Amino acid sequence: MNKEEKIQMIINYKNEVDALIHKKYHELAQKYGLSLEQYHLLIELDELMLDINDEYKAPTVGEIAKNINNAQNTVSERITRLENKGLVKRVKDNKDRRISRVVLTKQGRCLIDSIDNQASSKFLFNSISNMEDKHINNFLECLEKLIEQMRLSEGRSC
Repeated sequence: MNKEEKIQMIINYKNEVDALIHKKYHELAQKYGLSLEQYHLLIELDELMLDINDEYKAPTVGEIAKNINNAQNTVSERITRLENKGLVKRVKDNKDRRISRVVLTKQGRCLIDSIDNQASSKFLFNSISNMEDKHINNFLECLEKLIEQMRLSEGRSC
């Protein structure tokens, strides 16, 4: 096997690791009683709220629907279900009372954090901890070299 083929195999393995972690997220979401659509909606809302500290600037149902390319009534129905679970709340816009903004509740934030911790950190930690020490050491050394090369390549253009 030549160097290019080996590199492609590494990329394929990395993609498979990503897919396995993504699958773990879905399993955990379902364990906590969320449909995949509801879970993805929570994640989308979390991402939309990253730089927003004021709940009166939170996204509207229409903005969320547009962002995820879904019908507004479909998104509204999912939000209602998440609201019934206490994971999100609707807040009336303080300038236009006809507009509702959607905000993650503390319970919603905790659930996302818990799923994230279990799916990525614990799942990966447990999987790696089942490996032999020599393989962990080799893996660690290879990851360090990869990061070093990626940092060196950051400034270069394609």
